[in-house]
Amino acid sequence: MILYRYFLKEILLTTLIVVVIISIISMGWRFSGYLEDAASGAIDPEILFTLIVWRLPGFLEIIIPVSFFLSIILVFGRLSVDNEMVILSSCGVRPLDLAGIILALSLFVILFSSVLVLTAKPFGENRVAEIIRSQSNRTDFGNLVSGRFQSFGSGERVTYARKITEGSDLEGVFVNSYPGSDQGVTATILARSGFIDSDASDRLYLVLENGIRYMGTPGGNDYEIISFEEYGQPIESVKGAAISKSVSAMNTRDLVGSSDLEQLAELNWRISMIVMIPILGLIAIPFSQVTPREGRYSRILPAMIICFLYIFLLAGGKSALARGDFPAIIGLWWVHGIFALVALSAHKSIELGFFLERILSLFRITKKFFYLKR
Repeated sequence: MILYRYFLKEILLTTLIVVVIISIISMGWRFSGYLEDAASGAIDPEILFTLIVWRLPGFLEIIIPVSFFLSIILVFGRLSVDNEMVILSSCGVRPLDLAGIILALSLFVILFSSVLVLTAKPFGENRVAEIIRSQSNRTDFGNLVSGRFQSFGSGERVTYARKITEGSDLEGVFVNSYPGSDQGVTATILARSGFIDSDASDRLYLVLENGIRYMGTPGGNDYEIISFEEYGQPIESVKGAAISKSVSAMNTRDLVGSSDLEQLAELNWRISMIVMIPILGLIAIPFSQVTPREGRYSRILPAMIICFLYIFLLAGGKSALARGDFPAIIGLWWVHGIFALVALSAHKSIELGFFLERILSLFRITKKFFYLKR
């Protein structure tokens, strides 16, 4: 019991640290993409943090199994380097006992991951879809950014505002558009200020104050110049196209029993993110058994290769299942079967250990070769 509590503390704490680090890196990469969209006016900068929060469960569904896998290698690797595994072995702790402890610990991770994958992720994807849909239904002027020329209406209008206040008041406004179907005629408006107003039917208007309107054909002498104290034009709301509900945003109970291949593939993927946790935990044990001379990090690279191979096969199997290349009854269980055999062979025979030793020897020989070449 004392040994179990020790591993529970060390492995789960290490898993949490690895999850936080990888999540920060992943969200930072995704946040940079949202910043580009906000800079171009495609989305409101105020919703960036909200989007990241609702996207987080989608990141964690893969991050958690990988982090649990890494934490076992790091914790057991440190014990091996410090010769504590030798002491445990001399006290009667067998590799099979370690496997049982890992399976027991994986239950905590499975419980959390199940709630995340089966409930939190589809809910978050639904919220993201709603936010993006609301952004697509905003007016063009709702996407304006201060001090930036922006093109709207497939390039039919270019708008600039030197300053935009919180009340949607505009200062230093420039609007260049192509009215009507004749693309040769342009209308250019310069105004000191402006604001957005609505009429009794809630139709929006852009009202410009103290400006000049130039209308004519570029290069010609038929320009019409009008000075105005107040000029209004209707604002067309750019309705986004109907956004179909993604299968990743569907409730898990709606996926169960579905005959649609894409929905069946999504259900298998969610189940796979849970099933892979104990399998990766068992595979991590032989990769953590290192000697002091090798170092605690010597087997992380080949371990991560196998881990990512597991994930890539699941992703490829999901795509093949959605296309109908695999029978629906098989699903993604063939991938779990392959790596379950790998995990069992690691604990039932020395064949996998021998294979890993050959891989590590190859790495050492390659390292010495490049060292001598240098």
